[in-house]
Amino acid sequence: MPGQVSQMFEQALDAVKGWFHLSALDKSAKLNNDLLTSATVVPAGRVAVLDDVGEFILNRAAGATLTTRETAMPIFLWNGSDHPDVYNDGTSPTTATVHWYGISPTGVMSGLVATGGYELQTTEFNTALTYLVNQPLTASNLGVLTNAGITQFGTWICGICSSHVQGDNQVTGTVQTAAPGSPVGLNAHGVAVLTFWTYFLPGS
Repeated sequence: MPGQVSQMFEQALDAVKGWFHLSALDKSAKLNNDLLTSATVVPAGRVAVLDDVGEFILNRAAGATLTTRETAMPIFLWNGSDHPDVYNDGTSPTTATVHWYGISPTGVMSGLVATGGYELQTTEFNTALTYLVNQPLTASNLGVLTNAGITQFGTWICGICSSHVQGDNQVTGTVQTAAPGSPVGLNAHGVAVLTFWTYFLPGS
């Protein structure tokens, strides 16, 4: 329904292995202003890249200023554009009334870089597809992970499917995981997630 806000854990990125450490590879940058001020939210867990001015964009294929589309480094967003530590302009989502003018934050987001060696879980994947361990992953133009239409050494690849871990120990049976060893399952919040290792193979 309009005006309703989702829970932060319903669209999220969680690190299973490889985070946090002072030497862990991450990146902070501003979200492209068109995306930041758009009515469409950019949730945590999406795959972003940097454009030519060093701002996060989602659509690597259509970024007008992105000169290296198929070699752009995948970055998995840790927070979403609607998180109050990213953007808070004081505009009501219900009435569009501006109640205050935010001075801070400035739209800076952070993400984990695909070459950083992580095992991650994201809510942002194409749930209509079936995933298998060791399958490569790419991202749609909206930053949603998918295994559809991948050609090795041709497609921009940003991850490899792992197997589901860290489910809700109070849930039993096949509700928790689709199948033994499946990359997809319910996390401790009861939300469907895809577990994968970060990886980067440029497209051609």
